[in-house]
Amino acid sequence: MMEPQMTTGLNHLQESFEDFFEQSLCGFLIADTQGFIVRANTKIVAWVGCGMGELEGKRFSDLLTIGGKIYYETHLWPLLRMQGFFDEVVLELNSATGQKLRVMVNAFERRDKDDKPFFIRYTILKASDRLQYEQNLHQAKTIAEKEVIRQRDMVALREQLIAVLGHDLRNPLSAVSIAIELMTSSQSAHNPILLATLKRSSSRMMELINNIVDFARTRLGEGIVITKQKTVLEPVLQQVVDELRLVFPKKEVFILFKITEPVNCDSHRIAQLLSNLGANALKYGAPNTPVHIQAFHNNGNLELSVTNNGTPIPADLHEHLFAPFTREISRPSQHGLGLGLYISSEIARAHNATLSFTSNARETCFNFRINP
Repeated sequence: MMEPQMTTGLNHLQESFEDFFEQSLCGFLIADTQGFIVRANTKIVAWVGCGMGELEGKRFSDLLTIGGKIYYETHLWPLLRMQGFFDEVVLELNSATGQKLRVMVNAFERRDKDDKPFFIRYTILKASDRLQYEQNLHQAKTIAEKEVIRQRDMVALREQLIAVLGHDLRNPLSAVSIAIELMTSSQSAHNPILLATLKRSSSRMMELINNIVDFARTRLGEGIVITKQKTVLEPVLQQVVDELRLVFPKKEVFILFKITEPVNCDSHRIAQLLSNLGANALKYGAPNTPVHIQAFHNNGNLELSVTNNGTPIPADLHEHLFAPFTREISRPSQHGLGLGLYISSEIARAHNATLSFTSNARETCFNFRINP
């Protein structure tokens, strides 16, 4: 006969277990060896929105959404039978109201001494907050990694920009200094050659500075600033060509302009684009070959092309040609920041236009197109 004190202790343990089972913040299910529910605690009842009487005789998979049920029956149930458990599997409960609740499920198959299934215990934890927390952590990690990469790239670009700028400003500044020294130390104060050198060098330094300003704006996310207005564009383009002819007096520039009506654009930026493309064509074109500049405008379409002959652009540069410093890296002997094509592409982007190119053994052609 059991001692009264022992009986009291067992009753207390039973009451404690019942209280723990029913009042736990996680869900508990007990199923038979075939997976049919024989008991569920109040938390599960609250989550699925039906009474214990309705749960009895159902399988655990009946509480899941369609996708979860298929996954349970085809993967988890065979795994449970094979190894006796599965743990930390995220599934969705489908409540009586149709709401879906993301949960994390652990299952353990209790077996007897002969290793035969006795019953199955399911522990179910609400996972929505945890999964959201993990998702937020992953998103924050991704953002931080991208920011580290961006900062590293910015540092590299800044160092490269400073190095190239220091190199490229040295030549025109030296020319200015020498010209000033000659003009002040001789009777050549009005020497047209020295005056032309001063003008070209000053223009070159101003071009470098303007390119740096535009580059900085685009890298800071501001983009190229444009002001569109209806403009008679042909005189603007003609002025750019005249300036190019002055800077490259030994090169021929052939033009063909057919602009029949005002163009809605930022004429200053279009001039800057043509100056960049034209200067590139004149620098890198084959000696003693002309550069062809054409512009056509009709029914709101503007097409501007610059074509030169010479060595084609290497195929491995095509994908990155409009990236900053690309030309400078590939041809270190040529002066220039390597920002001209990059800024030209940003000008095209600001106009919702396209800037493309073709390059082969016969010619290299850059084509700017605005569609209405």
